Amino acid sequence: MMNFENDSDNGMGYSALGIALLAGAVAGAVTALLFAPQTGDRTREQLRQQANRAWDRVVASRERINERVEELLDTIAIYSEELVQKGKELNDKERQRLNDGIALARGELDRLRRRLSRLD
Repeated sequence: MMNFENDSDNGMGYSALGIALLAGAVAGAVTALLFAPQTGDRTREQLRQQANRAWDRVVASRERINERVEELLDTIAIYSEELVQKGKELNDKERQRLNDGIALARGELDRLRRRLSRLD
């Protein structure tokens, strides 16, 4: 079984798989046209119908992709808001720790000043 993941060893990737499938489909269509036991009008009508069905599938796939992208963007927005909020909370906690440290240092400084003033 072939591995179609991007692999630098064999140079095959999903694009190569897509091209191979497309080439096979074209070859099959040409063969069908050459050996078709029906009139040209009937063949053209079938091709038109198949092209319309294929186009409808492409449009539906595009719509599904657009919906999925919208869902992903919404998810990213939610997570971004949560990360910003958590960042603010961390910032507030760090600010409080810094203020506590400053207050402690001021208290110690005042204590040392009082002690020095008694020495004078």
